[in-house]
Amino acid sequence: MPITILDYVKSVTGDKNFYTAEDCLAAGVDILGGCQHCQATIAIYNAYPSIFGYWRCGDCIGETGFATVADFTTHHTTRALACPACGNTETISEIRVTTGERAEGYALECGDCGQVWPS
Repeated sequence: MPITILDYVKSVTGDKNFYTAEDCLAAGVDILGGCQHCQATIAIYNAYPSIFGYWRCGDCIGETGFATVADFTTHHTTRALACPACGNTETISEIRVTTGERAEGYALECGDCGQVWPS
């Protein structure tokens, strides 16, 4: 089972009976968010960090989650995205793109050269 955002908050703030928005702020995360894939509203207890850098719900996390907090923090701190065309790492942003007649997905876009590639 992959870790939740709450597991990460616990690792930063320590074990407590309950966790507040201030605890989330101290850990650098929001208390509420949305699933990257299905856009469901999720909170730290049912939000899973994915390898794509966004939260996913339990139905959408699949194999893209992290088994341990250490795996997540290592991936989070070492992940560097670079544009495949120009090598830029500073102005990479995620955008929505059309992937089919009635479907959208996510891609990365370089702010310097305009290159777009799948995320």
